[in-house]
Amino acid sequence: FVGYSPLVWLVITIQAAGGLIVALVVKYADNVLKTFAASFSIIVSCVISAVLFDFQPNRRFLVGTALVVSSTVLYSWPDQGGL
Repeated sequence: FVGYSPLVWLVITIQAAGGLIVALVVKYADNVLKTFAASFSIIVSCVISAVLFDFQPNRRFLVGTALVVSSTVLYSWPDQGGL
């Protein structure tokens, strides 16, 4: 652990906490909540990046985000049995 700065420790801590939160969501939540969490995290990450890092999403990014959010929603829908 030689050379680890406080910033590195912060990143490690955040990633570990994120992993634990994901494990709790997977264990105790249903698919609808997981879908909302995944979609919400993409949107929040974009907003935070825009505020902190002056990120300006272009059309390709917005289309990609919309595709990821829609595919997450479609994947989590229960099987209707006939398709």
